[in-house]
Amino acid sequence: METSRNIILVLHIIAGFSALTIGIVPFIAKKGGKLHNATGKVFYYAMIFVAISAFVLAIYRFSPFLLMVGILTLYSTVTGYRGLQLKRKRATKGELRDWALLAFSGMALVFTIWKTIAQFGINNTGVLILVGVFGTILMAQLISDIPVFSGRKVMKNKSWIRYHISRISGAYIAALTAFLVNNVHTQPEYLAWLLPTIIGLPLVSVLRRRYFAQKKKPVSVEATRN
Repeated sequence: METSRNIILVLHIIAGFSALTIGIVPFIAKKGGKLHNATGKVFYYAMIFVAISAFVLAIYRFSPFLLMVGILTLYSTVTGYRGLQLKRKRATKGELRDWALLAFSGMALVFTIWKTIAQFGINNTGVLILVGVFGTILMAQLISDIPVFSGRKVMKNKSWIRYHISRISGAYIAALTAFLVNNVHTQPEYLAWLLPTIIGLPLVSVLRRRYFAQKKKPVSVEATRN
């Protein structure tokens, strides 16, 4: 049993490191280009493996950190990719698979909170901060997706792109958080848990604004003559 866990752990680390290194490329490569698409797919599948292996490891030995980051990583990665798929379909709402993922993630979140309190109590400040912060981020995504998937919130081409950028960026932040927590020791300890989110969220906002600003850039008169 322990040998199997160690193998999964090694594969989990390899996939996480691959996601972190390759995942930088889609952010800086031309959006929609071959390099962006190819490295984006590698990042996607690496992150899916990271999330699933995190679930397995958390079952072997309960870890609120692994489980919470795994849920957030899975939901952010899959919904980010689904944003592109729904954009290509010109969809205005989600499909059954989207609702199934939302329901699963919601139940997993409730289970993680219950299990954490039952095992660690309410006096373990570090664990509660971890579960509270990442649980709040996931809950915000789940709640915001209800009107999106139901069609009450109108989703068009640009809306799906914004959705894709935000969710994939969130998945990368989750992976970076996991790396820092496991490899960098900070004081206080929970600083490594929160720092990527504190720095990453404003950067995501900047990335979105820059992308759409480039799309809106007017074509010069000389360029039209040529």
